[in-house]
Order: sequence, then C-alpha cells, then structure tokens
Amino acid sequence: MAFIPTPEQTEILGHNPSRHARVLAGPGTGKSATLVALVDLLLAGNPAPRVKLLTFTRAATGELAKKVSEHPAAAAERPSTIHSFAISVLLRNPGMGDFPEPLRIADDWEDRKIVRTTLARRAGVQVRRLDRLIREMAANWESLRPEEDPRVDPAERARFVGAWQEHRQVCGYTLLAELPYALRNALHNHPDVEGVNHDLLIVDEYQDLNACDLEVLRLIAERGCSVIAAGDDDQSIYSFRRAAPEGIRRFADDYPGAGNYTLSVTQRCGSRIMEWATYVIEGDPDRPHGRPRLRSADGSAPGDVALLAFASEVAESRGICALVQKLVQAEGIAPHDILVLLRGDHNNSFSQPIKDCLEELRIPYSDPNVVDRMLAETSNRRMLEVLRLLVNRRDSLAWAGLLELTGGIGDIFFDYIYNRARVARIQFGQALLDAYEENFPSASPGPSTRARELMRSVFGWLDAHAAPEHGSEGGWGNWIIETSGGDVIPAPSEELANLLRSLDELAEPDQELGRYLGQINPLGKDIALAESQGVRIMTMGGAKGLTVRATIIGGLEEGVIPRPDADLGEERRLLYVGMTRAREFLYGTWARRRRGPTARAGAERVVMARRHSSFLDGGPVRSQDGPAYISQRWRR
Repeated sequence: MAFIPTPEQTEILGHNPSRHARVLAGPGTGKSATLVALVDLLLAGNPAPRVKLLTFTRAATGELAKKVSEHPAAAAERPSTIHSFAISVLLRNPGMGDFPEPLRIADDWEDRKIVRTTLARRAGVQVRRLDRLIREMAANWESLRPEEDPRVDPAERARFVGAWQEHRQVCGYTLLAELPYALRNALHNHPDVEGVNHDLLIVDEYQDLNACDLEVLRLIAERGCSVIAAGDDDQSIYSFRRAAPEGIRRFADDYPGAGNYTLSVTQRCGSRIMEWATYVIEGDPDRPHGRPRLRSADGSAPGDVALLAFASEVAESRGICALVQKLVQAEGIAPHDILVLLRGDHNNSFSQPIKDCLEELRIPYSDPNVVDRMLAETSNRRMLEVLRLLVNRRDSLAWAGLLELTGGIGDIFFDYIYNRARVARIQFGQALLDAYEENFPSASPGPSTRARELMRSVFGWLDAHAAPEHGSEGGWGNWIIETSGGDVIPAPSEELANLLRSLDELAEPDQELGRYLGQINPLGKDIALAESQGVRIMTMGGAKGLTVRATIIGGLEEGVIPRPDADLGEERRLLYVGMTRAREFLYGTWARRRRGPTARAGAERVVMARRHSSFLDGGPVRSQDGPAYISQRWRR
C-alpha cells in the first residue's frame, strides 16, 4: 500500500537533516512509516547522507525492517537495536570495550544453568539474592550514577562485585546491559572509534532510552551527527532499566535549536477506544500540558469498549474466555488477532486458568515459553553448544554447557576447572583444554573419565567439520540442518529446524556463524510471537509494539494496576500502552473478590471485597456486570 503522508507527516518529510529534531507521536500515528519515508527521500538525494536507523526493542526493529524493505533507497539501510549497534561498533574496535574477548553473551539457558548458578556459588549467595545484586549493578551502568539498594549489605555487595569481576573473566561472558556502557566508555575515551561516522541518526522509541543510551547518542552527535528522536513519552514504561519520559521531553534542552514535530492522528484505534485510553493517560498530573490531543482518523469506526465485573477470579477467567469465544465465533476475529493482557503473571497464576479454559473451548493460544523450552531440549542444546565450539574451541560457556548436559560430571569437576583457570588467570575453556592435555591431574576419576570421553568425541567432530568463512549462501539455518545429525551434534528438532529456516529470512546477510547463533534465542522469541496462530496472553509491558483487532485486559483492580509500590505515572503509561493495542474491541475485566495466588498479587486482599482500578474512576466507560454484558451483547 502506497504511503500517502498527512499534513503532519509532510512537515517531517521536509525537515532539514542537518538539524536535530524531535517527533512526538502517539500510538498508531504512522511514526515508523514516516521515518522510513524520510530515509528513502534522503538516500535518493545526491549526495546522500550517511544515515543510521536505531531503536530499542527487537520488535520495533523488526517493524522498521519490514517498512524499510518496501522503499527502494532505504532498503540498503538496515535498522538495528541500540544493543546490536553497540556490538557492531565494539567488534570493529578491538580492545576499546571493557569486556572479556572474544565477545560472548550467554543465551537464556546458559545464563540460567551456567552463569547464575556458578556465580551464585562463587559469591556465596542464593540465586534469588544474586538477581537483586545484578540488577543493582546494571542500574549503575544504565543511570550513570551510583545506585545502592538499601536492602543490600555493603560487605555482601563488595563480595559480589569481586566475585562477578573474576567470574566474567574466567567464564568469558558479557552481560547484555554492559554493552551500551562499554560503547559509551569507548566513545568517551577514544576519538578514533570506527563505525560511528554518520551524518544522521534516526532513533525510534526514544522514550525507552536510559541515561547511558542517551549519552552514547550525545557523544556521537558531538562528532558532527544530527539526531532525530521519535517516540512517545506517554509510552515510557521501562523504568526497570532506568528509562524515563523526561529523556524525550527534554530533547530541546539537550539539542538546542532542534525542530519539533507532532503526529496526533491515530490510524489504529477506534474513537471510543482512544477516548477511554486518553482519559487514563491525561489523569497523570505530571504529564506536560499543551500537547495536541491524540484523536482517531476521520471516518474510523468507534470501536467496542466495556469494563466488566465478575464475582471471583474463576468467574473472571471464564468470562475472558467467553469474550474470546464470542470474538472468534460472532465477530470472525482470528485467535492470533486477540490479545489478553495482564499486569503481571507470577508463576502463571493469572494466565494458567485462562489457558485451561481456552483448551476446553478448543481455542488455540500462544505459548510465550515455547522457544525457551525448545532451546532447553537436551539434543538441541548439545547441538548449539558444539556449534559454538566450531566458532571458538575455547568457548567457556559452550564447554560448561556440555559438561552440564553430560551425566556424572557435576559441580565438583566444574569447580576444579574453574579454580585452575582462576589461579592461572585464563578462561575456563582454555583451562579445560590444558587439563585435558595433562589427563586431568588430581581430579576425581569418575567425572574426569566422563569429561575425557565427551571432549574426545567433540574434538573428533570439530576436526572433521569447518564453517564457511564468508557465510552460507543458503543461510546459516539451512547449513546447520544439513551439517548436524549423529551422536555428537544431534539434528535439531522439527520445531527448531523450522525456527532456523525462519531466522534465515530475518538474519543480517554475510554475518558470521557466531553472531547468527547469538540471535537464535532473542529473534526466535520474536518470530514465535509474530507467527503464533493462537490468542496471545502476555503482560502489558510485553505487548508494546503490537497491533490487534481485540484486546482484553484482565485484573483491572486497585492494588493490581496500579501496584502499591510502583510509580503512579508509569502505571498509567503501562495501562495506556495496553489499551492502545486494539483497533476495534477493548475490554477490561476485574474480580469483586479473589482467592488463591491472584489474591496476593500487588496489594494482598484475600477474599476481601475489591474495586476496579482508580485510573478508570469517572471515565467514559462505567463498570457493568460481565456475564450480563456477554449474554446481551451477542444475543441473537
């Protein structure tokens, strides 16, 4: 479909790229399409500026990539996330990043099974406690200022930091949260950094950037680059990584003389949906005044909205499923075009009853954990770790993963190799290879025998295979499928093989095998979410960037949204994000009383009477009885 710009979008397309600019754009206002059209226009010029498209989330990057591919000139410029951009720049500048080399980031299984368990053991803390300590450390990188959790003892903090510094060197990994900080330091300390010589940076979802991300952009801009920041402060929901709406709100102060543009007409949400969502967000007293009110496009359908009360958590779950059933059967909506959103879902306490009910109704739903389970299957995991060794025979995480997968080796043998590496000040993988050559002196005979057998078989396979140096013409996924098979490197499961083929269509061309392997976990989740044929059940934060015909938001109760310990402004923005996913149908549900796990979510109120969220008080949609509404709304 041809892009026909609105008057607001036409102003942006006429922007002088030598100037900084901010684009404030609400949900569904065509922000991404406008930015891509601008890139296409600029790159068709002579001379064409050096343009880089950046965003924060992989989902936003994927959406940008689709739009870019439709424009002839812009298609040459592939968008990337801030983290991916940091990786590419740091790899081009060896030695400028403060991390173990070669750069290696653990996937979810390696992080859970190897990194966190062995680091917790080395630091002498429980894994749950370790998570708090890692979050505190990451906050220091993200906010660029010391942040101390008052619940952490100073001695415990010091012991953890020392253990982590040693552990990351021995195991040879880098945390994802470190990457922008490492790039920031490289830009700050090295004027000759390669890979940042752009004329224009266009940054989508700017409201999601934290202080470290923003400083990276500022340091690049100081080298003669203009910045166009596009985003929506009303959708800033990532305070957990120290992002805040003030980042995009103060853009004119950070970049004096910048142009200022607004997109205020949504092509997505019906007028009644927009009216309800706008009421929620405008209830934030800290929200800046004077911004044009977001409105639906002329001629758009009003949409169907309702706030529905149910007697209990059981009745609410069944009510949500009844709504889904009516949307599918009476409105002809495909299950994958329906979102069920929740504020939180600890231990699947909210989602599992809904899934059970949908199964009874034989309505498919998506499984957000399908990729994690797929990559945790023993044969798939073994295949991935051996392929990592094909890239680097001393890959510490890969060897640790294979030891974990091999029965009868255990923690004592891991610690034996770890201590050898620590004393020799080398990485775990190298220490394992050295100990193998020395026949594992002083190691327990049983585990060392099994480790020797494992390594001998892996070396045999590695000696007989080599990865193409300049990529695989048919894609790395197809190459992996064709190359694997056997005891040492099992063939991927059918599900994983299908995922690898899908990745070949998205992965950057000419990338190395190691980079491709690193994308299987994160991009696989994006693909699974996008290609799901079932109802998508997720948290509101996870739904950002999605557009569907119908959205149902469960648990809309005071104490759940907003949570008692959370920032009220961000809680409003989170609900606003959830509400503005829907084009045609938006329903909120709540329970008058709860028992069991969901009664303990947020402000605990077991059996006690509840009320709907105060964010909805006095709004355009009043609460009504859920069963009665469903019965009357679709009465034939």
